[in-house]
Amino acid sequence: MQYPANLFRQFLVGFLFTSFAIGTSAQSTGYLTLSGKVINRETGEPVPFASISVVGRGIGTVSNVVGTFVLKVPATFVDDSLKVSSVGYQSITQRISAVKNPNPVIYLKTAAVTLDEVQVQARRKTAEDILREAVAAIPRNYDTTSLQLTAFFREDQAFGDQPVVSSEAILSIYKAAYNQSEIKDGMKLIKGRKREYDRAIHQLPPMINLNNGARNLLLYTDFVKLASYKRNLINERNYPYYDFTLSTLKGDRLLYVIDFKPGKRKRKAFGSGKLYIDAQTMAFVQIEYEATQAAVDAENNRDWLLKKVASAVHKLDLKFTGLKEVVKYSLPDGADAGDRWHVSHVERLYRFRITSKSRKLIDRPWTVTSSLRVTEVGPKGVPPFTEGNIAENPSPINNLIRNQNDPDFWENDSARQHVSADTVLGKNPVAGRADSVESRLLKSVSNPVGNRQNGFTRADTLRGKLTPFRSHYDVTFYDLAVKVDIDQRVISGTNRMRFRVLEPLDKLQIDLYENMPIHQIRHAGKPLRYTREFNAVFVEFPEMMKAGSEQEIEIEYAGKPQVPDLNVPMMGGFLWEKDRDGNPWVQVVCQGSGASLWWPNKDHLSDEPDSMRISVTVPDGLMNISNGRLRSKTALPGNWTRYEWYVSYPINNYNVTLNIGNYAHRREVYGPDSLTLDFYCMPYHQEKFRWVFDGVKPMLATLEKHYGPYPFPRDGFTLMESLYPMEHQSAVSFGKMPNDSAGPLTLVDTLRHMQLVWHEVAHEWWGNNVSCRDMADMWFHEAFATYSEGFYLDSAVPENGELGYIASLRAQVIGKEPVIGVRDVNHIHYEIGDMYSKGALVLYTFRHALNNDRLWAEMLKGIQQRFRLQTITTNDLIGYINEKTGTDYTWFFDQYLNYTTIPTLEVQLTEKGSSLEVKYRWKADVPNFRMPVAVTKKPDQFGRILPTTSWQTIVLPNMEIDDFEVDETRFYVNVEVEEPQSVSSRSDR
Repeated sequence: MQYPANLFRQFLVGFLFTSFAIGTSAQSTGYLTLSGKVINRETGEPVPFASISVVGRGIGTVSNVVGTFVLKVPATFVDDSLKVSSVGYQSITQRISAVKNPNPVIYLKTAAVTLDEVQVQARRKTAEDILREAVAAIPRNYDTTSLQLTAFFREDQAFGDQPVVSSEAILSIYKAAYNQSEIKDGMKLIKGRKREYDRAIHQLPPMINLNNGARNLLLYTDFVKLASYKRNLINERNYPYYDFTLSTLKGDRLLYVIDFKPGKRKRKAFGSGKLYIDAQTMAFVQIEYEATQAAVDAENNRDWLLKKVASAVHKLDLKFTGLKEVVKYSLPDGADAGDRWHVSHVERLYRFRITSKSRKLIDRPWTVTSSLRVTEVGPKGVPPFTEGNIAENPSPINNLIRNQNDPDFWENDSARQHVSADTVLGKNPVAGRADSVESRLLKSVSNPVGNRQNGFTRADTLRGKLTPFRSHYDVTFYDLAVKVDIDQRVISGTNRMRFRVLEPLDKLQIDLYENMPIHQIRHAGKPLRYTREFNAVFVEFPEMMKAGSEQEIEIEYAGKPQVPDLNVPMMGGFLWEKDRDGNPWVQVVCQGSGASLWWPNKDHLSDEPDSMRISVTVPDGLMNISNGRLRSKTALPGNWTRYEWYVSYPINNYNVTLNIGNYAHRREVYGPDSLTLDFYCMPYHQEKFRWVFDGVKPMLATLEKHYGPYPFPRDGFTLMESLYPMEHQSAVSFGKMPNDSAGPLTLVDTLRHMQLVWHEVAHEWWGNNVSCRDMADMWFHEAFATYSEGFYLDSAVPENGELGYIASLRAQVIGKEPVIGVRDVNHIHYEIGDMYSKGALVLYTFRHALNNDRLWAEMLKGIQQRFRLQTITTNDLIGYINEKTGTDYTWFFDQYLNYTTIPTLEVQLTEKGSSLEVKYRWKADVPNFRMPVAVTKKPDQFGRILPTTSWQTIVLPNMEIDDFEVDETRFYVNVEVEEPQSVSSRSDR
């Protein structure tokens, strides 16, 4: 829908650019404001996206779609030259000091157009030839070193014909080398502002925030860097899906112009538009792109989940309906032969449709217009951002900046003049179906410290290996009592460890970090001698203790526990913060690093106490929440309060926790056995986020349906708000409430938070009831918990919710290290994210390869029953699966868990008359890999084939090459397709 011009005139006055003068004006800050308009000399029409730059200074801007521009230049550059250029025009250069007219109009002459195909080097080249040459030239045309850019970002959201929110920002950009597509670009916010309008006039809930975002413009529009992406137009595998027309433009430089549109095989053609390629360097200069209906459908089918959840949770339906974008690349002004092209400007328009009968909204358009343009280039060879990288922050950028209406806000920064969305990229919205979803925040981080390659230390072995000093005794009970001095960030206390001697011993190992001094260790009322080696403590007894005897030692200790480094995977510690009202808020998380970072114990996953008492003393006025059931609350002298909790089931050490804060408490009961449900959150969140806790009963019902009864009924079930999400047994925490301080709740926030809650609660079965014996096998904790998130989406979204979730996982896989870690070294310092996403994909793939959902469901419950309250290995899990299926699937798990590569289905396709001949085989690391997989045996109908590592052939009647697909959603595989010419019609192709 076209925005009324008078609306936007009123909107602009008094907000964004009232301080911008027309013409050239000096300012007290020593800057010149250059304002003007770029016009087509022949037609009088404005020239959009023209580049206006100061020659040789790396400073510039871009005209908007009505041709106007504003550029701020230091006054010392007044004798420099201003260059104005645009694709398809002859550029002009003029001294800045010569701009006298208060209303300068800059006229550009159009370039000459030559139609037909191009005669080059005595032979005719096709558009496909030119594309291949341009792709091959990418390494020499674009930076192979990193580059820093400064850019101006602008985004406007509108609902119907009314503005909703407008945002502007100056960004510093880390642009990774073009030959390193695996390294993501980075982005820092230098300054920004926004203006929000009253959402009530739209009858929209406050959580609706469909931003496109600077993050998306930076990461997903640079088609040159993403050249190998399987749907990219310039990826040669996609050429058969398009019709190309080649012509040339003669302006400052000769340009090849390639018009592209869907061809006969349009099913996989996702765009139409124009490509501009510099004839001299074969560099891509510009792309003008509009998503086809096939692209809209593919995007909706792949990423519709967010809007479907919105439909169920917020009683509204959102549909993605169209996308247009322009991406431009430039050379530095005065470029030499060796200079490289860089992305200089991106313009993108997203369209959605919203329907909510309860709000009387029927098919109303939501439009998001985003622009990012580079205003300064350099330097090169810069390192990636190590902090403040908002490219890794999925929150909308308008949640990261504040309202600001000061007309002088931008000072000496070059800003972008605003125009309406429909003016930017035209109208004609495309109809489509629905939705998108962002990946959740997991416990993985970027650039972790990997020790698989760097080697392990003696300390790693002491921490991870089950030596006789550990294996000769079995812990039966811990009695932990600690006092937390919040002001000093110090804890002190004792732990009584009761154990059974399995083999005669006079020396044993316990663990406590070196920074936590031990005051004494006593046995039978007498002090014991002990020595330390790194974080291991070796306790010596005066005489040999007999096998079968019950013993007890008491360790007294104190210290300042470590604080987590969130840049290192699973490096835990104490979190010391304050809530919104200024009250202390403390939590400990120690999965990976181990409980010995804050209390002395036998810190090996193979040994869990049968039960445990946890006493925590905190300052008056605060509450402590630990595992199990609260047995007592005791007032102590000196304004202290002791909370005593008791765990009646085995518990692994990293699950033992404390959460200290000013909590509000709510209790309910669930199920026929009246399981107690205890909910804790900040008092100011009780009502606002009641929906989180209201979802617990249906969540437990679903998880019990799939995995069996809740494993710890005697201890009850606790779910709490916390500083960090963690699956602490019977005291599950989900982190802070979503987006509490950064603005209105978005649909992404809602979806991610409920997925996170389901993930952490699923750990009560996977990780707490059935636990790994070594950190190397922790993958099944996270894989099954991530798999469980699909249950939530399937229950919240009535139409293929789980399938959409599966499709969202593939992009999250990192694939740098095997999923299984190294044993006997407590292997935690590596990129652990694949335990989650790849691990879940492995489970989904096996389920669909098994093709027996009844048996799969039996096995999920059976694993929980067979290994109830036990620690196990991956081999134990695979052994159970082999037993229940009657088939040895070791080869399957070996490929997916011990190798970084996934199996590739190699396919050769040949059309023979009305039939399609398909040759296929697996390429894998494991010999004789033989997994079934689904392919289309009829148009749009999947059937199973049984590939091996040897070639096989099948002939599919009434099928064409374009009809053939491999089900890459249900099966986590790669596909390499070779498409030979049709036997019957080669002359037509």
